[in-house]
Amino acid sequence: MGRPQQSEHSTAAPPHAGAVPIYGAALADDLPVVLEGLRERFGPIAPVEAAPGVMAWVLLGYDLNKEVLQDPVRFPRDPRRWREAREHRATPAGVPGPFWYFRNALASDEPDHSRYRAVIVAALEAISSSGTRLAVREITAKLLADATPSGRCDLVADIAFRLPLMLLNRYFGLNADQGNELVSLMRQVWDGGEDAEAARMGLFAYAQAVTSQRRAHPGPDIVSRMVAHPHGLDDEEVAHQLILIISAAHDPLMNLIANTLHTLLTDTAFRSAVVGARTRIEEAVDAVLWRRPPITLLPGRYPAADMSLAGARVREGDCLIIGYGPANSDPVAAPRPSTAGLSGSQAHLSFGTGPHQCPARHLARQIGIDAVEAVLELLPPPRLAVGEDALVWRRSPFAHGLETLPVEFEPTSSPARPTPASATGAPSCPHAPSRSSSSPAAPPSKHATSRPRGRWSAWWSTGWRSGR
Repeated sequence: MGRPQQSEHSTAAPPHAGAVPIYGAALADDLPVVLEGLRERFGPIAPVEAAPGVMAWVLLGYDLNKEVLQDPVRFPRDPRRWREAREHRATPAGVPGPFWYFRNALASDEPDHSRYRAVIVAALEAISSSGTRLAVREITAKLLADATPSGRCDLVADIAFRLPLMLLNRYFGLNADQGNELVSLMRQVWDGGEDAEAARMGLFAYAQAVTSQRRAHPGPDIVSRMVAHPHGLDDEEVAHQLILIISAAHDPLMNLIANTLHTLLTDTAFRSAVVGARTRIEEAVDAVLWRRPPITLLPGRYPAADMSLAGARVREGDCLIIGYGPANSDPVAAPRPSTAGLSGSQAHLSFGTGPHQCPARHLARQIGIDAVEAVLELLPPPRLAVGEDALVWRRSPFAHGLETLPVEFEPTSSPARPTPASATGAPSCPHAPSRSSSSPAAPPSKHATSRPRGRWSAWWSTGWRSGR
């Protein structure tokens, strides 16, 4: 299906009665709270402002999100269809980067989508779950060895931010400076603001330079495998796939790890289910993917024709923002309010569904599980170093994660240090003050695989007695 041509229509914004801002400082409250208010007011679809005077729709219902995600004919993905951009109300200078077109698998329709996705899948297939599990534990041990002598650390800045980046450095063949630069630029694109467009351009230039280096000097890394794929992507196309993988691998995985650790520290029922061996870490991560998904919203789908959608009149080319967070909290899909009550279910939409579903969803989930498990076993029993109400959630229209998660614990004078791995790096967090699956074919008893032990057991017993 061809894309509509650039229009010279009037730049006057179409009326959206009651459209609510979901950008920057205009957010009146934390984004998940705002979205629940929209559900109460509008139902499964709500009008919003993605930027001043730039209209879009947020999908809030589980069934509605699923319908749109699974129908690429009625709801194409290519952002160049966006009416607000065609009519010049939306510009890259004013609207965050995720709304705009990249030559990658996520932002493309057929035939480009399948061509790009095949390259990504083939490149990621070389990453084994067992190798990743060992790497996660090794990196976590190194990071904790740096933190445990002081008796304090920030589980976001010191662990959740750095661990995915060090994995990326390893699998992409990047050094610490390269990895830190790419992720720093990606975070600016994610969170929007006045520097977002410059960051988007800088991110592409940096990714293209890495791609050119790998074409000239290939190695056993993901970028080299994409360059060598038979589909023959050019340097620009490979660079865009690189940006996509980094955007999908770092920020969401950082939030998944931190959100799970936060929930374990602050949710009594959740912690009780784990310490009582009624819930495995795998199931705990699934519960967090339901209740605190690392990505709350993500543009978008663009209706191929005017239509009525859940009672709303949407036009051809309107932007439908996918609501992963509100879909997962829709009472129709998740009627049980308890976080622990959702453990084990993977019917959430946090990794998407349909033709654009995350191809690395099993690998990402497994890394989250392995990271949380490693922290629980290697870190001395922690407690929050601040009151829970002092924790701050990022002001992002897309990502859902904490700015910081400071904890304190008994200092360890002689931490065990692992053998260093090559090209892992250990950059600082910029905001600080596959095919694998964790479910085996014949899953063992929860009690056989999930009984807390060692430091983990001490953490839970201490936390449970103190009520934190």
